[in-house]
Amino acid sequence: MSNPDRGRLLTALARAAIAREFGMTTPTLPHPAWLNEPGAVFVTLTRNGQLRGCIGSLEAHRALGLDLEDNAQAAAFRDPRFPALGYDELAQINVEVSILSKPAAMRFTDEADALAQLRPGIDGVIFKSGWRRSTFL
Repeated sequence: MSNPDRGRLLTALARAAIAREFGMTTPTLPHPAWLNEPGAVFVTLTRNGQLRGCIGSLEAHRALGLDLEDNAQAAAFRDPRFPALGYDELAQINVEVSILSKPAAMRFTDEADALAQLRPGIDGVIFKSGWRRSTFL
């Protein structure tokens, strides 16, 4: 399965996981073996270009398929920044799935060096300060 095909499948699986929470019947989708391998995903929901929910895992701790479904439902219904997604919004949301690789420390000399190393659309960044952290995908 090509990367674009995987992306379409992951998006369809995430949307189906959300729809099932509304009691909707969803089509049977393929479940290839790679969904059973450990994986970490973020699911981002937008509506009219505005963030509507975003929840994910920074490191793999369960099967990719399970992480995807749980994070899709969490982004839709349990993101503390937003009210739970309404049934009437389901057709209006855009679903984006980001698969995360294992985090690795960056070595850089200054801000310009750090920015030069980052590849837009490929790399994400985790900032940590004490117990706080933020993620940019």
